[in-house]
Amino acid sequence: MDNIYLHLLRANKQPKRFFGVDYFMNILKGSNPLFQYYSTTLDANPVYKEEPISFLKETYHFLEEELSSKEKGSIIGIQNNPDFYDGIESIDKILELLDKYEMGLYLETTSMKIVNDLELLKAFSLKHPLLVAVPCATTEINSKLLSKELLADNGIKIIQKCSNAGILTGLLVKPIIPAINDSVADFVKILELSINAGVHFIYLSASLKFDSKKIKAFYDIIDIEFPENMVKFREEFGYKTTWESKNLPELKKNFVIACKKNKVLYAMKDIINLYKPDLNIQLKLF
Repeated sequence: MDNIYLHLLRANKQPKRFFGVDYFMNILKGSNPLFQYYSTTLDANPVYKEEPISFLKETYHFLEEELSSKEKGSIIGIQNNPDFYDGIESIDKILELLDKYEMGLYLETTSMKIVNDLELLKAFSLKHPLLVAVPCATTEINSKLLSKELLADNGIKIIQKCSNAGILTGLLVKPIIPAINDSVADFVKILELSINAGVHFIYLSASLKFDSKKIKAFYDIIDIEFPENMVKFREEFGYKTTWESKNLPELKKNFVIACKKNKVLYAMKDIINLYKPDLNIQLKLF
């Protein structure tokens, strides 16, 4: 078997910390372009590979071999490194395989292509656990660090369409970049928009993660787009591998208030219980 087909599924050692996912799936080559600059603590696969995002149809065969060896009821997680829809037009074949082997799905995407799959996803959700999560980071910032797919206008449209279709859908607020998109007013606006769109849960990923290559590329962009922040960043963060905004306490405060006021789930255990209640029951038993 060619190495590109090995390990299409990777076990998640801590399902209760990541939406109940049992196995992360990646059947695409390439990476989310933003991951060359940073990742967040919510990104299970922070690796950046400098190659075009692509997919080979024969991969489905090897994926089925792996799925057939996993336990029924497992949750398969698809994150956005790279975004599933950047390499494949429809999730139909994946849903067919998950249905065949009686598994659930956690799908993270910022692609409007998901709208074309709503009927398929709805039908799947009637038989198996399904959770859709939509990353969103800003209402208006134009930067190489924040793609247009992370704009609220894009994310809220996806949330509204999925929610209206009866699919459990949530907002992932990520990334939060200090002094770039950490305005409390902007943050609250995103929360309000998602709540009005019918979001079922909101989860905040507040920390940025770096390695030596990523932080150099990150600083290069800052130097071009936000040169006024260079000295401040050097003094406050330097080459630290984890960054958090100084506004984080205020962001968290507003986050909890908004969620409680509008009865929107925000704690990981409650979000998992929304579509995979048996995991929390098992945790209590053991």
